Amino acid sequence: MTLVETLREHERAWRARPLVRALYHEWFELVADRLDPEGGPTVELGGGLGNLREVVPDVVVTDVEETPWSDAVVDAEHLPYANASVANLVMVDVFHHLPHPTRFLDEAVRVLRPGGRVVLVEPFCSPLSTLAYRHLHHEDINLEIDPFSDQPQSSGEAMDANIALPTLVFFTSVDGFRHRWPELEIRETRLMSLVALPLSGGFSKRRLVPAVALPALRLLERLLAPLAPIGAFRCLVVLERRG
Repeated sequence: MTLVETLREHERAWRARPLVRALYHEWFELVADRLDPEGGPTVELGGGLGNLREVVPDVVVTDVEETPWSDAVVDAEHLPYANASVANLVMVDVFHHLPHPTRFLDEAVRVLRPGGRVVLVEPFCSPLSTLAYRHLHHEDINLEIDPFSDQPQSSGEAMDANIALPTLVFFTSVDGFRHRWPELEIRETRLMSLVALPLSGGFSKRRLVPAVALPALRLLERLLAPLAPIGAFRCLVVLERRG
């Protein structure tokens, strides 16, 4: 299935699943709140349906192939931007698809201006979510790889992935990240979505609760927050280019 065909399936699911829309909108709000407060060009890599525009209207939506929803074709591992010219690089469910995440991080150091940020919303591999991802999700998960290797972490196809990459790079192997990219300060990491995302069914699984349950799910998420290292399905990561 091509990228555009996959995104058209996502578009149908987006329209039919109000709970999924609400969850992503909350994540978009988290992203918007963490962009460089000085303003400037914000680029979303792997922007998919371009839904981030609902919250960040001036974002430049890009994808690795031409799609009806993107403003430009951009390869995250070879960014077509001048040195120190970008205020923010945003990825929502994209970092774990990169065949060479080290190349993207090298490029982020190059194109971000001092104070510029990388803001990521990605899968997180807690003990509970790892079990669910292994048995219920179509994307690969491999926690045994070296995330800083120059060897490809995936095939390079647009929808190929290793769900474990964000967890390895920014959590379990974070000392390696800090050593290799001292120019990128980790400003924030946040674990989230212990129950809301799995109960929503995401884009393709059976929904287990109705959309009207969202307020109750928000309350439950707050109550369960101390258990996030055990059960979180998503993480927020904010990096800042040192001056």
